[in-house]
This record gives sequence, structure tokens and C-alpha cells, in this order.
Amino acid sequence: MPTPAAPAQRGTPSRRPGPASGPRAHVRELLGSALVGIAARRRVDPDHVGRIRVTSATGGAPLVVRDDGVGFTAQEVRWLDATPGSHDHGPVREGLRRYESALLAAFHVADVVELRTRSALVPMAPTMRWVGLADGTVRVTLAEEPLEEPGTEIRLHPRAATRSWCTPETTLEHVLDVADQLPVAVEVDGVEVSGRATLWERPAAEQAEWCRQRLGLDPLLVLPVPSSVAGVRAVAAVLPYRTQPGARSAHRHYVRGMLAAEGTTEVVPGWVGFCHVVVDDARDILTDPAHDDATVAERLGRSLLAQLVLLGAEQPALFREVLALHGDALVRRALESRDLFDLVRSTVPLPTTLGDLTLDALAGVVGVVPFTDDPSMWDALRDSAARDGVLVVDATATHVRTLLEGLDAVEVPVPRVARLRESDLVVLGVAS
Repeated sequence: MPTPAAPAQRGTPSRRPGPASGPRAHVRELLGSALVGIAARRRVDPDHVGRIRVTSATGGAPLVVRDDGVGFTAQEVRWLDATPGSHDHGPVREGLRRYESALLAAFHVADVVELRTRSALVPMAPTMRWVGLADGTVRVTLAEEPLEEPGTEIRLHPRAATRSWCTPETTLEHVLDVADQLPVAVEVDGVEVSGRATLWERPAAEQAEWCRQRLGLDPLLVLPVPSSVAGVRAVAAVLPYRTQPGARSAHRHYVRGMLAAEGTTEVVPGWVGFCHVVVDDARDILTDPAHDDATVAERLGRSLLAQLVLLGAEQPALFREVLALHGDALVRRALESRDLFDLVRSTVPLPTTLGDLTLDALAGVVGVVPFTDDPSMWDALRDSAARDGVLVVDATATHVRTLLEGLDAVEVPVPRVARLRESDLVVLGVAS
């Protein structure tokens, strides 16, 4: 028979600020807590594999997330009643805080949340039951239905307004979205969605297929982006279309296989807008004092540029295709990075009256290289200048003009350039 219930308390759910809300927040937090539990069990049992089972809510049934992690003792479950920060249970029990976050996220979806848990550290440990209500009431008892093995199970009884977030189709989609790269096996209604080779370990063809399925993107190509920062790896899906200035980035930042952020991220340079970069970050971003997103971004940027240079050497036709689509985007951002500038000056051609020429080619010209950003002047001179072999750069595009105007600040050999004036046309012999 279960022990009498502990007195109802106003605890964690109503006093601690919860994680960000949204249709995926509860999935991310529940899976994150399960991973912490499994990692804790592996510390005492290195051979433990670990598995997370998710059962969607159908009919009147709850959404269930079950892990075979370390579980909690009866005393530890009662600590969940405490106001966060009122106790220091040591690093081994840091997992309590992660489970608290999961419980709080669950209350964005449900008014009633149940947790059953059994410790793997105590022989013949009892299964404890924690029940929380949205008003902050918490009860802890022995569970009437014990767990067959150690671990933790969380049950969400969704509200009518959020039941659509917990259906089989939506639950599978949400778990796939945030957890399909986890090294731990995760299954949803019996369908395994992770635990296999991760994106960063697959061949390029499989990476491209993942982009089509998960990003809705058919990439021009997928480039590996090796990182010299321990624990960081990435791939870059080159977009098959031109990007517009100011277009929002759609990078993905995973932390140990769990999706942490989408869109702009501090670990990808701002100039990388012509790719969707998918980063896996295994650094400890909370406790590692050497953590430095700017360094990661700089090194990933250099690695991506090295891959483009290698592509130009090994597959020049494909590299030219990349430049045809994204050369303008690279020129727009060239002055933001010395490494990017080096690639642009040697590979991206600019329009001139003598054909497309790179900055390196223009640097070999004796004297000053004239340019015009006046469309009327360019229309008036381009044919006669081309016929007479007179070099003028077409800077009527904003990104070309900005690049040329910024050359004085670049500490590498670059062409000396000057904007054409009307009086210069007579000197050049191209006056209309």
C-alpha cells in the first residue's frame, strides 16, 4: 500500500520562472532531462546504453516520456518540492534542476503533471510518485504502480487548448526536429528517430537528403566544415538560390545532438548567409571558462573558406556555379573578414569594360583603376571604352562600390582605384 501523501505544498511550478514557451518547449526540456538522467547513470555504469521512449497522447491518455537513467531516491524526489536555490545538493544531483525545468515546461501544456522514478543507485529502491498541479500544489507518495526498471517517467495530461501539441503526428515531428541527431536512442510510439550515425558522420549524399527532409532545402552541395575547436563540428548546405541583402539566416545550432537554436547564431560568422550551417557543439557552455563563441565563429569561417578553395581546385565547374549564385553575397560582406576578403579578391570577378576581372588581376594594372557608380556614365562609356581597350570598373551595384571604396583600409596588395569624374572621360578618350 502506498504511504500517506506528503502534505500538499506550493512548490516549484508556481515560484520558479519557467523555460520559454512554445509548441516544442516541453519536448526539448523533457528530452533534455532524460539525457541528464542517462548521463548520470553512465557515470556509475559505463556500459549502460540508455534509451528514451516517448508515447504521444491519444484519446484521453497522457503524453509520456520515459528514460532508463539514474532515477531519484525518495529523498531526492521530495527535494523537488523545494523552492529552487534553497538547497545545494552537490554536483551529482545537478540533474534535479534539469528535471525541475522539464516539469515547469510541462505546465505550459498540462494542468496536471506526474513523475514516477526509481533510483538505480539504491538496491530494491521503491518507485516514488510526484504529482504537481498548475496552481503549484505538489504531492509525493510511493507509486501504486512501480516501474519495472530504474529511471524516470513523466506524464503530461494536456489541456484541451494544447492537446494538438501532443498528438502522434505532432509529437513525432517535434521530437524529430529537436532530437534526431542525439547519440542516444529515442523512440516515439515505437518508431526510433535517433541513435544512429549523426548528420556530421554521414556521407555528403545522406547529408543532402537530410537537408531535403528536415530543412526543405535541396542544396547545391554540402560541404564539411572541420573545426579546430574541440567538441565543435559542422556542415554547410550551400543554397541553390541567390540570397537578398538582410535575409534572415537559417543556421541550426545543436548542443550534443540536441537542437538549441535556429536562425542567427554566435558560432557562425555573420557573412555566411549563402549557406545553412548546421553546428554540433559539445563544449560545456555553462562551466568551461575557455568558452568563446567568437573564436568558434572565426575558425568555422576559415574552415568553410578553405573548403571553398579546395572545391575550386578539385571541382572548378561546381565552384564557378557557387560563385555565379553567391559571388555578389560574398562581395557584399568581403570587408568584414580578412579571410573572406582573401577569397573574394582572388576568385570573385568584378564587371569591367574589359570583361570580368578579380581584384588580384586589377592589382596588376599599372596606375589607378577608374570606376564609376553612375549608371548613366557607365551606359555612356562602356561600349567605347571596351572598343578602345580602356579599363573601367562597373561599380553601379552597391556591393561593388562599397568594396572598392573600402580598399584603402585593407592591408594587402590591392588596386588603387578612383571614381571617374565627367572631366576624366575626355582624358580617357571615351567621352560621349
